[in-house]
Amino acid sequence: MPGNRPAMSLVLDEEDQMPRLEGNSAAHPEIVILLLGAWPKAWVDGQKIEQPTLHGLLDKLEEILSTDAQTHRADGPQ
Repeated sequence: MPGNRPAMSLVLDEEDQMPRLEGNSAAHPEIVILLLGAWPKAWVDGQKIEQPTLHGLLDKLEEILSTDAQTHRADGPQ
């Protein structure tokens, strides 16, 4: 679905990150990811996340989302 893809400006060594990007976008459509400009960016709960590479950005998003999921499980019913 080309209309749903983020704007792309990937360097060749990051093409292998496309499946991760697409999987993240499918699992978390509420997260906006932009690949324009010097560094890839994403917004999670109003917080801007920037990393120098797409790989780094996706790693950081996984870390944030994992922490959020653990926090929600800890706060939920026991």
